[in-house]
Amino acid sequence: MATTARKTYLSVLISSILASSVSFAASAQQQENNNNNQVEEDVEVIEVTGIRSSIKESNFRKREATTVVDVVVADDIGKFPDENLAEALQRIPGITITRNGGEGQNILVRGLGGGYNITTLNGRKLASENSGRDFNFDTIASELVGALQVYKSPEARLIEGGIGAVVDIETRKPLDQDGFTLSASAKGIYESRTGDVHPHASFIIGDNFNDDTFGVLFSGAYSKKTLRADTYSASGFFDEEEGWGADSAGVPVDMNGNGEIDGQSEIFASKIPSYMYFANAQDVRERVGATLAMQWRPTDTLDINFDALYSRYNTDGHRYQIGFVNYDESWTPGTPVFTDAQFDDSGRVVSMTQTGNTMVELLNLTNPRKTDTYQFALNAKWYPMDGLTLAVDVAHSKAKNENGGDNRFIVARGFIDSIGIDYTTGNMLPDVTLSPGLTADQSYGAHYSRNTGTGVEDTINDFKFTGTFLPESDLVTRIDFGLTYLEQTKSQLEYASKNASQFSNGGQYLDRDGYEFDDSTVVNVGDFNLFEIPSDVFVEANFDNFLEGESSITPEPWPSFDYDKLLAYYRSINAEATDKSIVASLNSSGTYEVTEEVLTAYAQVTLESTLAKMPYMLNVGIRGSQTEVSSKGSVYDLSLIDLQEDGKPLENGWRETVQQSFEGDYSNILPSMNFKLSITDDLIYRFSAAQVISRPSLGYLRPWLAPNFDTYREGLPQLSMGDSSLTPEEANQADMTLEWYFEDSSSLSGGVFVKDLKSFIDYVESPVEIEGVRYFASYPGKSKYGATIKGAEFAYQQSLENLLPEPFNGLGFQLNYTYVDSSYDEPELKESGLPFRGMSKNSYNAVVYYEQYGFQARLAYNWRSKFLSDPDAWGGPYWISDYGQLDASMSYNISDQFTVFAEATNLTNERYWGYTKRTDQVSYLERFGTQVALGIRASF
Repeated sequence: MATTARKTYLSVLISSILASSVSFAASAQQQENNNNNQVEEDVEVIEVTGIRSSIKESNFRKREATTVVDVVVADDIGKFPDENLAEALQRIPGITITRNGGEGQNILVRGLGGGYNITTLNGRKLASENSGRDFNFDTIASELVGALQVYKSPEARLIEGGIGAVVDIETRKPLDQDGFTLSASAKGIYESRTGDVHPHASFIIGDNFNDDTFGVLFSGAYSKKTLRADTYSASGFFDEEEGWGADSAGVPVDMNGNGEIDGQSEIFASKIPSYMYFANAQDVRERVGATLAMQWRPTDTLDINFDALYSRYNTDGHRYQIGFVNYDESWTPGTPVFTDAQFDDSGRVVSMTQTGNTMVELLNLTNPRKTDTYQFALNAKWYPMDGLTLAVDVAHSKAKNENGGDNRFIVARGFIDSIGIDYTTGNMLPDVTLSPGLTADQSYGAHYSRNTGTGVEDTINDFKFTGTFLPESDLVTRIDFGLTYLEQTKSQLEYASKNASQFSNGGQYLDRDGYEFDDSTVVNVGDFNLFEIPSDVFVEANFDNFLEGESSITPEPWPSFDYDKLLAYYRSINAEATDKSIVASLNSSGTYEVTEEVLTAYAQVTLESTLAKMPYMLNVGIRGSQTEVSSKGSVYDLSLIDLQEDGKPLENGWRETVQQSFEGDYSNILPSMNFKLSITDDLIYRFSAAQVISRPSLGYLRPWLAPNFDTYREGLPQLSMGDSSLTPEEANQADMTLEWYFEDSSSLSGGVFVKDLKSFIDYVESPVEIEGVRYFASYPGKSKYGATIKGAEFAYQQSLENLLPEPFNGLGFQLNYTYVDSSYDEPELKESGLPFRGMSKNSYNAVVYYEQYGFQARLAYNWRSKFLSDPDAWGGPYWISDYGQLDASMSYNISDQFTVFAEATNLTNERYWGYTKRTDQVSYLERFGTQVALGIRASF
């Protein structure tokens, strides 16, 4: 009944908007040849060249905006402040980022990431190769972008779906340029850890024709780099308060030297984690991008724009790793012996030696990305009469990540004499000594070979009919209205090995599955029967100076695999088992397609007058949307389930997946209000309030029925399910700011915000009945509890050109600080006091720049406080510690056309690290080095 009422309300709203647009058109006389007819809805374009000018343009846009918005503008054509879009966005108050190999990838706005933010390109939703709703900002070259705008408070005209923010990537328009434009740059990028130098080049070229009524602008960018990251990771910390006591995370130590562990009396609390890993990641990243813009103004009343963007981003994602276990795994043959233990004041083991059955695993992990993203769009604006603009916008966008099982997780087992672990040195990491170190010449046994991959394709069709009317009124100064239709289809193809352990344990699983095989290479070592891998499969270590910057002793560099030779060896044992079990095949139960169709109507009115002689602007609007969801995919046929007396189903073919479709729908009415008061010409007060939504994760909406008849709960078999009828998370939010623009390139602002989330989408559990069988089901649903996010943002930027004498008047700085806090309504979560995942309570940016006599220099520091990564880690909550990074750039104009420049990121080679519950329980540490670039830029 509620849904029907909302649909009726939406229909009335759409009809009213259409009727209003016709009424406006009929009430005024057309004046097609009058330039003054055009509605000034586009922000005035300021020519931007240089750091100070980009700040001036950002200030201008922020000041003139209706909503709470922050802007980053390119310093010059083809020159963005940061090489990476995510890293440019982190300079904005309230934005923090996630990193991949040291590079920025995703953003969080006021602590909210993932599906809580919407990314658009020139106002159109942009497809993403991310399997969820998040957008990977590393896929687009920054040289292709003119500006980034972050809308923190909504207007009715803006796309819905982002409780966090709407981020718009803006490219340039040809007729905004001053005639012929040609700019190009080339640089070499040096990576300190690999020692490699790779190229990076970009260009933009365009011109205007026919008395500046037609323009074309084309840009392209290419880059290649090898990023290296050295990491330490650990899990399984002893903590009885967290439920990880002597029986699950204690260390067995042979105290009396008899070579055995004499029960619980020789199991101790330990600072040394149960699992330890060292890894060297080397990732070759190659990016190609281009944009094309064509603009035509055949008359003074018609403006036609065509925009296209293409980006290809490929990475190979190699990771070479070793790992070992520091306790007695019950499922692993043999018992390692730990001796020479030392204890700290609290009785924890802080130093020991592992001997006996000393196994070290050699791992190769590969996670490549092969992505393509593009968008084509056509927009036509018509100014049919004085004060009226009508626009039609059509866009098509697609993103794809090709992965047909290209991910590798390969494990071989090696055996050495001993492992020494010493936490008494006072360093952040323990000293770890392998004796002897791992080499390509020693013997390794086959254990685990898993190939996986998730191919993702995202397609978006976006249509908009919008209008703006400027009535001749002293109060109502602007009316915006529109209809939009957006169709998004995201599909996933999942590939995986059927039995990654097929060649483990010296043929045990081959024998179990009825395969005949050659066992001539089976050896017995360390209480294991293993296939001995030929020595030509292994490759000598291709790195050195591991974890440079840390003072602790780490293992000597270790070898890697040649995967093709390993696969050939498996085939020599049994080719059929290799192809069926190890080579990845399509997993139909993990393959699905979700389609959303969203029909939206909006209307917003802007009122302008004075309040106590102070000019104000009030923007009120309403946005109504109707969303239809359909999902299809392969699921198990539960109609065939026939439970036997032992609680197991009859094997009658129910495991063969069948195609099924599911549907759902919902509607939302979202009001918004933005108030702007000019206290003086330079001092602005804002207040904004709105209802907002974020749509469910696509993984929740997929068709998914996965029964488990091995483990019962409450006397019932278990079932995991998806739910395509799931509705969005909803929130009420408000912003209040005070902004002082005392100079073109200087400002001081502060603001507070609050977001009241009504509920969360998470997995809920309850009994359900499907096809006559009762299950204890886990499925996505809305909790009855919500949460609150609140915080404050402050920003101060100052150009010193009018305060200091030459040559110091070229100086300036930018400072901003953000505080964000969160609290859950759910009693247990509230009691824990833990924040949202990924949310840093404090963050700040500090930028100092100099611009004078053709010389530019910029020093930028970004810092964020610790944030929660996993509240349920083994041993307690897992936190990523605070992290700060210093970047720098400088350039010099050697002539009017040519500029030489230098850039550096992570100048001080900062460590990125995390811990489990206590800061001395380091569970992750990464060093990704410094990048330095030298180049030349030309403009004509």
